[in-house]
Amino acid sequence: MNIFKVIRNRILKRLCNMIFFYKYRKKWNKMLGVKYIDGGGDMVNTRVVGNYSNIILHKNSEINDGCYLLAKDKIEIGENSTLAYRVTILTGADPNGPHNALSKLYPPLKAPVTIGKDVWVGANSTILPGVKIGDFVVVAAGSVVTKDIPSGTLVAGVPAEIKKKLI
Repeated sequence: MNIFKVIRNRILKRLCNMIFFYKYRKKWNKMLGVKYIDGGGDMVNTRVVGNYSNIILHKNSEINDGCYLLAKDKIEIGENSTLAYRVTILTGADPNGPHNALSKLYPPLKAPVTIGKDVWVGANSTILPGVKIGDFVVVAAGSVVTKDIPSGTLVAGVPAEIKKKLI
């Protein structure tokens, strides 16, 4: 990657989160590589580590202030879905490669995260690599989602467990 593209991307990342330039945020995120489907959604003051082109936002999806996305693999957020404040989505895990003895037991992991339609992920929740969340799901605030969640359910806890069927 040439130096001018690196500098441009750093400037765009900073401008996207400045309140004076919010009306240009979607355009600049597209320039960074975010994919918007059917007009896409919105990302407000979101920290992205990894590749912006791994992020796919469907119509009316929303990522609120303070969210953290580790976009080493694909992150897809379905239509009408919302991530509340300070939600963390991880698509990778690496116990420091060859420098840490745990790397022999836990090799590096990279897997996509998919969030279905009409999903609400509560504040301070964490979604781990490889998780698929179905349609019409509520993830309660502070939950840690470690495995796939079927459609039409409410999950809560650490780790998140099904607490109620919604439909």
